[in-house]
Amino acid sequence: MYLVWHMYFKMHEPPRGSGHPESPVRLELLSRGLKSYGLWGVVERVSPRLGDVGLFRRVHDSLYIDELVSELEIVLDTFFIDPDTYVSPGTMQAIQALAGAVLASLDLVDSGSVFIAGRPPGHHAGVAGPGLGALTQGFCLVNTAALLADMLAGRGRVAVLDFDVHHGNGTQEILLERPSILHVDLHQDYRTIYPWTGDPGLRGGGNLVNINLPPGAGDDVYMDALGVVEEVLEEWGPEYLVVSAGFDAYRGDNSFAGLRLSSASFHRLGRLASRYRVVAVLEGGYGAGLERGAPAFIAGLLGRDDPVEDEATSSGGDVWSRWEAVRPR
Repeated sequence: MYLVWHMYFKMHEPPRGSGHPESPVRLELLSRGLKSYGLWGVVERVSPRLGDVGLFRRVHDSLYIDELVSELEIVLDTFFIDPDTYVSPGTMQAIQALAGAVLASLDLVDSGSVFIAGRPPGHHAGVAGPGLGALTQGFCLVNTAALLADMLAGRGRVAVLDFDVHHGNGTQEILLERPSILHVDLHQDYRTIYPWTGDPGLRGGGNLVNINLPPGAGDDVYMDALGVVEEVLEEWGPEYLVVSAGFDAYRGDNSFAGLRLSSASFHRLGRLASRYRVVAVLEGGYGAGLERGAPAFIAGLLGRDDPVEDEATSSGGDVWSRWEAVRPR
């Protein structure tokens, strides 16, 4: 398995003292978790060459990319482009590293599973900025997962699985125009959390499956939902799987999400993904999810037992009833 890791991913930095959750500390938490659970020396770390930001024109409006590049070329200090999302003097290098990571992953994926430990995240970035009319870009600037899916579609059948706690509204907006790519999005009930999109009733052109989990859901409800995911993927029959890997549904990871998953759910996600040629891209996760959920997921990808072995979490009867009301049939 390959871990695509570049020092420039840490150059995208929030204002000092802002307490912004999307910061370079996230990668330190991830590496600490992999080291703590004996995985750092198992994965093969790959540092990609820098790529051309223009590559993202494949999935974003050219005017959006041109404006973004123009801003990044002259930025002298960190500033917010919306209430959630910032750019900094090092953001251009971070995005160039993401473009390079995409190209490196395309070279590696036929030899083994790939995990891009990159920043900034991307699944809220739509065609021309905020996806599906959202008010902000949710920390995201360019959509790495959508770009990977678009490029892999030239090789074979592709599916995208997004298990970040938030709906991948940017990815949905982009892939609705690409009906040959399946988009399965597993997220907290869209009525209770940003970006307030991801209605399970929407099916797009037949390539969209939104699975909503009620707040308070634990491993038991989540495992049931993964059974649905397995069935959908098996029916689609992808040759390649792109994973938007967010670890913010892990219990206690942050204060703005309501799912309560243990390492068991992330380990099963890894085992599920390992059935395919897979490229996973880091999305959310800001604390314990990176230190405990991510190692469990990567262990699953490697075919290893869960090294974290959390005590499983369970859901109350009211959560089960709400889940049954929205469970895809």
